[in-house]
Formats: sequence, C-alpha cells, structure tokens
Amino acid sequence: MKLVLNANVIFSALLRGRPLSLFIKLKDKGIELITPNFLVEEFLKRKKELANALGISETKLSEAFSELISKLVRVVPKEKYVKFLIEAKKVSPDKKDTPYFALSLAFNKAPIWPRGPRLKRQKIVKVLNDKEIEKLFL
Repeated sequence: MKLVLNANVIFSALLRGRPLSLFIKLKDKGIELITPNFLVEEFLKRKKELANALGISETKLSEAFSELISKLVRVVPKEKYVKFLIEAKKVSPDKKDTPYFALSLAFNKAPIWPRGPRLKRQKIVKVLNDKEIEKLFL
C-alpha cells in the first residue's frame, strides 16, 4: 500500500520528530511513503525558514532532508502523475495541493497524510491525520 505525504508532514518530521517515528514504523509495516517531486521545490523555497526554526545551518538541514528522502520517502517524478493534474485540480480544496491529489489519483486514490484539516473538504480521496494513520496502520 502507498501513502502520499504532504510537505507539511515531511517538514514536521524534520522539525519535531514525531512524524519521523511514524514514517519508520509505517515503512517497517510495508507501507510505501511517496510524495510528488513538487516537494523538493517546496523544500528549497522554505529551507532558510526551516533551518532557522531548527537552529541549524541550511547545509545541515539539506543533509537531513536528503537522508530522510533517500531512506524513507520516495519522490515520484511528475511524469508519473501529470495526466491526473486536471482531475486533481477539480478535487483539491486548495490549488497548491493539486500535485498531492494528482499523485494520489495516479496510485489508485492512495490516502494523503497532510498536516491540517483543509484537505478533508472533498470526498474523492481519503485524507488521514496522525491519529488515523496510527489507528489504521500501526
């Protein structure tokens, strides 16, 4: 089974650690954690802000991000979900979350794990919070 990770969940793993322990448990259970390549653009835009929040250099943050992605999360190239972007735009409650919905649709409506409730404002794709993730998969 696949689980689409929103950027905020991944950034929370870097900042707070809690989602990171869930990532490891999910991976151990055979759940494939995926995210659209759009995440890399988001990371680059917010790298300075995230590094400041952690009190570390941007270089150290980039290393931590690279390690997290290489070991736990598969970044899916746009070519794999591009044909679902139009449908995803109709489904997504927020235009900037369209790549996550497109990726979900490309993988047979794989659930999305965001940070925050706004993505639940649609009925096409299952959107799960931390507690729902734990209850369903762990």
